[in-house]
Amino acid sequence: MTVVFSHLSASVDGYVSGRGARAGLGLGDGFRIFDWLSDSDAPNRAVAEYDAIRTGAVVSGRNTYEHADRWGGGSMKPGASLFVVSRDPIPDAAPGQTIVTDGLGSAIEQATVVASRSGKDVKLAAGSTTTEALKLGLVDEILISQVPVLLGGGIPFFRELPAAVELQCTSVAVNQGVTHLTYRVIK
Repeated sequence: MTVVFSHLSASVDGYVSGRGARAGLGLGDGFRIFDWLSDSDAPNRAVAEYDAIRTGAVVSGRNTYEHADRWGGGSMKPGASLFVVSRDPIPDAAPGQTIVTDGLGSAIEQATVVASRSGKDVKLAAGSTTTEALKLGLVDEILISQVPVLLGGGIPFFRELPAAVELQCTSVAVNQGVTHLTYRVIK
């Protein structure tokens, strides 16, 4: 079964990017929260490798897509199909980047079809996308790689939800520079 999941690095105070995030500087001043990706320690390497192996399709919002400089015409994960949710068409999107203008639900549905063909999962590429997918009841799993820093501002992982969402912690991997938390969304 294809799982829809979100995996983002976040500060202890819940920010997935720092102040000043924009195209060309997607993390603003929050670059520190992704330092663990270059760490060769076994727990961090295993988490990063598993994320890459399991991702068959990525769903991104337009802001994240632009802040990431459109992933250089590719995808957040090499080899994974990219679906970008946008209110408007993006005529100069790269070949292989699917622009979805009829909503997040449609993008996740299309990504699920593609990912399931290879027995892989769908990754949600941003906190706001994850929040909207939670509102639609479409998220199965949330992974947070929590970095021991307080950014004090920036873009938060989650936005306001209409009600509480119950989670079950299924895994914790601790390393000096990061704690990897995995939660199953209870539906």
